[in-house]
This record gives sequence, C-alpha cells and structure tokens, in this order.
Amino acid sequence: MRTIKNLLSGLVIALSFSGIAHAGAITIDLTSPNSRTGIFNSTYAKQYNYEKSDLGLAVTGWSYGTKTVTTPKTCAKKDRRGNCTSWNAAVTTTSVVTSIEQEYVGKWDGLGVEKTDSPNHAVDNEGGDFDMLLLSFDEVVKLLSIDLGWISGDSDISLLAFTGTTFNSSSLLGKKWEDLIGNGWQSAGNYYNVDYGSNNGNVNSTGITSQYWLVGAYNDKLGGFTGSNKNLSNGNDYFKVKGVSVERPPVVKVPEPSSLLLLALGLIGLGVVRRRAA
Repeated sequence: MRTIKNLLSGLVIALSFSGIAHAGAITIDLTSPNSRTGIFNSTYAKQYNYEKSDLGLAVTGWSYGTKTVTTPKTCAKKDRRGNCTSWNAAVTTTSVVTSIEQEYVGKWDGLGVEKTDSPNHAVDNEGGDFDMLLLSFDEVVKLLSIDLGWISGDSDISLLAFTGTTFNSSSLLGKKWEDLIGNGWQSAGNYYNVDYGSNNGNVNSTGITSQYWLVGAYNDKLGGFTGSNKNLSNGNDYFKVKGVSVERPPVVKVPEPSSLLLLALGLIGLGVVRRRAA
C-alpha cells in the first residue's frame, strides 16, 4: 500500500510542476501605437492603443486642472479733470486646481500629457500640477520596467497599482492623487531618476500585479522613495514614457477531468493487483 501512496504523491507533484506555465517579458514600444481614439491632430489624442503578444494596452493622460483669472486693466495716471491718461495692463494669472481631469496625450520620443507648449507637454510636476499616464491592460500583468525617451531635469517617478475589485477611469475625476491611496489603489513605489544616467528603468520590486497602473512625475504626497536616493534633487521632473515591459503572472493549469479520471482508474487498478498478489 505504501508503494501506491508513493506513486500517488509523485504523480501529484509532477502534475503540480507541469501545470505551471511561465511567460517571458513583453516589451511594448509606446511610440508605435496600433490606433488612437479621441484624435485632435497628428500628435495629440485622448487615448493611444497597443497590442503585443495578444496583450492589449490603452494609455490615457490625467492631470490636475487649472484656473485662469484675468484682472482688468487699471488706471495708472489721471489728468486734472480725472481722465485716465495712462493704464496698467490687464494681468492674467493661472493657478492649479487640485482636481484630477483627463487630458490629451501627445506622442514624440515617448508619451507626454497636456496639449501645451514645451516642456509642459511632458509628464511633469511643475508647480504642483502632477501628470500621470494611466496604463489599462486587458489582463492582469506585473510591470517590470519603464523606458523613458526625452528627459529634462529629473526623472523621478511615482507608481500606483490598482488592487481593488472593479475600476472605471471616471472614478479618478475630481479627486486628489493622494485620495486614491487606500481607495482601490496602492503605491508601487517612488523611484529616483528612472532610466537616467547609471539608473535603470526597473520598477515594482515587490512584484505587484494589476490590470491598471498609473505612472507619473514624482508626488511627495504619495510616499517616500524606493531604494538609494543619495543624489535626490528637489528640481521638477520632466519626461516622456517611451516603453514598458511587463510579464503575465504564472498560470496554474488544472488537469482536465478526463486526465484525473484516468489517473484514478490507474491507481484503483494498482490497488487491485496488489491485493491479489498478497
């Protein structure tokens, strides 16, 4: 009987190992989309779409809003009759509204956010206006690395992963970035000068898996840095995301019922033979 038990244990272990499928890294070049939606012109669109190794990816851009206020011109000098002879010019000021809204994504040597003049069409955090790219895959993946194209100043990155149950991009609207933490999103790390100088583009050292990822310029309200930060600069971050590498999580394949039935019949047969031999 011990022989049958040993055979059974060996078969179970063999099936366990043979049922785990491992897939290699999938690298997606974000400068070569398969299609775009919400097209504004040859450079800007609301969404860029990709497909590689039967893996689909949609990229959208998100940022804080802005408010523009214009103060009318005022009189700088009057004559004796009270008529204005000299005017102060009207003043227009723009301030950040900490409320997430969707923006256009632009494609150059990588993807950036917002349809404005350089360098603000990069993914950046200038003036507290934090930009992020939402990577929406059609299945759960583990993000491995981020490849940056154009960089100016620093390339410090904040990375968030959605670990909730169901997600709709409209749930981002009107929130602050820090409001997302604990509400379906978790930090996947903050990384110093990604893909710059001696630093590589590797991220997600804890191996989080998710279908939705937010990649953006560093936001100090989303936690501290991952790894060594001896040369951390306080400057603004400007970069364009040129590519990403991901991998599918290992898949455990369950044996088909017919295979299990054959295994069971074989073990029963072994038991019958052993009883007769005894």
